[in-house]
Amino acid sequence: MVFTEFRFLFFFILIFCVYWALQKHNHRKSWLLICSYIFYGAWDWRFLSLLLLSTVVDYFVGLMLSRPQSDSSKAGKEIQVSNAVQNGETQNRWIFSWDTLLNKPTNKQQRQAWLALSLVVNLGLLGFFKYYNFFTDSASHLLNFLGLPISIKTLAIILPAGISFYTFQTLSYSIDAYLGKLKPIRSFWDFSLFVAFFPQLVAGPIVRASTFLPQLLTPKTLSEVDFRGCLTLFMVGYFKKACISDNLSPLVDQYFTNPEIYTALSCWIAVISFVIQIYCDFSGYSDMAIACAGLLGYKLPLNFNFPYFSRNITELWQRWHITLYSWLRDYIYIPLMRMRPKAQRTELFGYRNILILMLTSGFWHGAAWHFVVWGGLNGIAVVVHKQWSSWISPYKQFLTLRNMLGMPLTFYWFCASAIFFRSNDFSSAMEVEKSFLFFNSPGFQNLNIQIGWFFIPLIIMHWAAYKGWFAEVWRKIPNWSFAVFYGMLVSVILRFAAISPQAFVYFQF
Repeated sequence: MVFTEFRFLFFFILIFCVYWALQKHNHRKSWLLICSYIFYGAWDWRFLSLLLLSTVVDYFVGLMLSRPQSDSSKAGKEIQVSNAVQNGETQNRWIFSWDTLLNKPTNKQQRQAWLALSLVVNLGLLGFFKYYNFFTDSASHLLNFLGLPISIKTLAIILPAGISFYTFQTLSYSIDAYLGKLKPIRSFWDFSLFVAFFPQLVAGPIVRASTFLPQLLTPKTLSEVDFRGCLTLFMVGYFKKACISDNLSPLVDQYFTNPEIYTALSCWIAVISFVIQIYCDFSGYSDMAIACAGLLGYKLPLNFNFPYFSRNITELWQRWHITLYSWLRDYIYIPLMRMRPKAQRTELFGYRNILILMLTSGFWHGAAWHFVVWGGLNGIAVVVHKQWSSWISPYKQFLTLRNMLGMPLTFYWFCASAIFFRSNDFSSAMEVEKSFLFFNSPGFQNLNIQIGWFFIPLIIMHWAAYKGWFAEVWRKIPNWSFAVFYGMLVSVILRFAAISPQAFVYFQF
């Protein structure tokens, strides 16, 4: 069920009306949980079992990590068997209760074992469904290269929608509970809603438990909902997805299916169209997800912050898919840095960890070597930028020039690296890179070059939004004016929306 389909709009209207008609907070949460499972099951009901398995495992792991800590040498002495008094006599019995279980002391080794269980289950499911065929193919090619003609069979595996997103969400819960940054929740139903909350379930933003779980404790009121803000944000996201991304998708697919038959100008048109498509697709989804959650009284984190106006590659990755890269920073980069004392954290050590982070990002995005190359190229770019900044910082006279050239050079590099992200395989990516970087025309056909004129109004509109020129105008007008103006914009947007809604690009991740 895609957000830009009319059936989703009817689905959400039903959720919204019933949700606010219910009086009790617990009833509202139960309704959201049921609807979230229906939403996910609409893709393929069989994969609900994976979502439920991940939910049950991490909920139980959280409970085990909430137990009081003790030294391993004392743990055995502190554990006592419950006593039951019956007929005037004291009898030793095991009486199971959550209080007994959760008050049972645990030591460091046991806590590590519970965390390991969460990691094994979640990463095991992700690894099997997303990476099994990748590893088997890679192993077969390596063995054949070494002169061992051994073929390992691949499996016809369907990738469950959103598995990369909810896996990272549940892992953050277990890791934060283990580190003592989060108090595990006792309510299984609240935890289930955190995992399955439908607006961000299949394509983010990646929501941390520390951000979402506290919101479940507070009853929501309709008067607190920012209707204008949420409706406007949903319309902006719908416009990005249905009018821009979906209309550019056929042109991009046309080029990347047979890049060898097109000219260098067509290559440039296709690559720029793709980076616009991917941004409008993913940021449009994030906008609609945040808006839907807001209409239900919940706040999701910002996922994009005008990344194409970044002045350097480091800034771009701080403003693109913010929730993913903050997750990688907190759970991969920072732990890697803390493996050494501060005195031993050299620049080279830091650069190595940046490369590991970006390679992980590439591997997270897709089970193919061209995704890994894409992540590695961006990791190298971040390292080069940091080193260059340290060299040039003493020379103040170059700062103006750096600021002037930073934005176009950053966008150029992002386009060049995005070729590996979009291409079907490594060899075709190299063919497109030659055409893009060296203006080499492998063929003689041209795409619809007139599409280039379409980029100009998009840039102007995006710049106006970036500068906030119309940020508060729609808040100051009367309600009737807002309703009329909103209706007019919706009519225009529907006129330019693609005839056939396309699946969101990030559903495959």
